[in-house]
Amino acid sequence: MLIKKIFMSLSICLLLFNTVTNLGIFEIVNGEPFYVGGSGEGNYSTIQNAINISSDGDIIFVYNGTYYENLEVNKSISLIGENKERTIINGKNSFIVIILKSPSINITGFTIQDGGVSGIWIESSANCNVYKNFINNNSIGINIISSNDTIISNNTISNNSAFGINIISVNPLSQLSRYNTIFHNNFINNKNNVFDEGINNNWSYGNEGNYYDDYDGPDKNNDGIGDSSYIIPGGENRDKYPLMMPYNGKIRLREFYVDDESLYTMLIIGMIVAILFLLPIAYVWYRKTKHLK
Repeated sequence: MLIKKIFMSLSICLLLFNTVTNLGIFEIVNGEPFYVGGSGEGNYSTIQNAINISSDGDIIFVYNGTYYENLEVNKSISLIGENKERTIINGKNSFIVIILKSPSINITGFTIQDGGVSGIWIESSANCNVYKNFINNNSIGINIISSNDTIISNNTISNNSAFGINIISVNPLSQLSRYNTIFHNNFINNKNNVFDEGINNNWSYGNEGNYYDDYDGPDKNNDGIGDSSYIIPGGENRDKYPLMMPYNGKIRLREFYVDDESLYTMLIIGMIVAILFLLPIAYVWYRKTKHLK
């Protein structure tokens, strides 16, 4: 058991290092590790029990399994799932799956689903990190309310019945949602992919944005990034670098891409060529039929 925990501790450090090097803007926490699920002495049976006993800076590692919980995180801790496809937090279609009520919370490696109101709810917080999760089948995938400097990246946000991400400023003068950064996420089959009434939120990072399944702009230089911005409803924010294909760790080119403008030009040229080809034939046919009369 000791060897397994040492291995898991090394895995946690590697995952946190990967998060930091990918985003370049997060501090690595150095706290006590807690374990949820699995077997052996000292493992907690629920995630909330581990959260309750933890302190700022601690790490909670959750083994694969389905956890039917509605979590409240009110400490600056890191929640890390063993495998995002098999470590599932199910909100039982009631209220919110995970509420973040403290700054500097990291969440990575989970499937977060079946939240009647929201999968993740971030309110009056800052410097949180939601990284490499599946967030699906909620009403709203991620709600950001009057929160700043949060990073949402490398998530697949899909099949949410209201919004994929919803960013709200409760009081436009004093409780703004701003300076949040959203990039390398895949928005797929949500009723509304995104909404943002905050200011100065960044929907890209390093000239790379997000994938939206309703983006239909061109990619004439074939670099995998759309040539026109994706307009974010709700305010003046926009994704200047929308991705043409879902992000899987790299920018991918859209297969079988057709430039509508070029296609239209080719169609016009083809019609002109056809007319020029048919005119002599039509003239000869006309002369022959006239002669027969």
